[in-house]
Amino acid sequence: MNEEQNINIKQRIIGALVLVSLGIIIIPMLLNGGATSKHSISGNNIPEQPKKFKAVLPNVPQPMVMPARKTVTAYPDRKQGTIVKPKDAMPKNSSVKKQVAAKPKSKSKPIVDKSNYKKATKPTSTKINTAYTLQIASFSQKANAEALQKKLRKKNYKAYTESILTSKGRIYRLRVGPYLKFDQITSIKIKIEKQFKLKNTIIIKY
Repeated sequence: MNEEQNINIKQRIIGALVLVSLGIIIIPMLLNGGATSKHSISGNNIPEQPKKFKAVLPNVPQPMVMPARKTVTAYPDRKQGTIVKPKDAMPKNSSVKKQVAAKPKSKSKPIVDKSNYKKATKPTSTKINTAYTLQIASFSQKANAEALQKKLRKKNYKAYTESILTSKGRIYRLRVGPYLKFDQITSIKIKIEKQFKLKNTIIIKY
């Protein structure tokens, strides 16, 4: 390779480097429209904010706060034996009459049974011709007769009830028996009247 060829190669390399450097500088300026392009954004040409972003949003209401619960203090224990009068108690000289509490209704008592039955007497013969039963009482309500019947049965007496329709309504007889011997039922009559504080029990034929 002679000297002229070396010079030509060097010139070509230098020219290529110059072209590349020019391209690096000029091509970006052409793509962006140049330094004085209207599309370039600088401190002087920043666009204004759109109107929809200028609107002021309404104030958001704050959440409601529930008031604190009131605490009720317990009343102090009253000492035994103290009497507390109510606020609306009437004065002693009040002209308003006091209401008298109604008395509770008393439990129904045995009624007088006027049915036709004969009182049994002690037999004169030792032969057993009949049986005997002891009439305790008669009631107008079945529940009262059954209540006394349960008490008698707890004492191992053979108590039973008998329903009879009379002119004044239905009655319930409470009886104990039957027994074959008159002396036996007489002894039972005395025991029952003493244990249950009864009177006027009647021995009749069964």
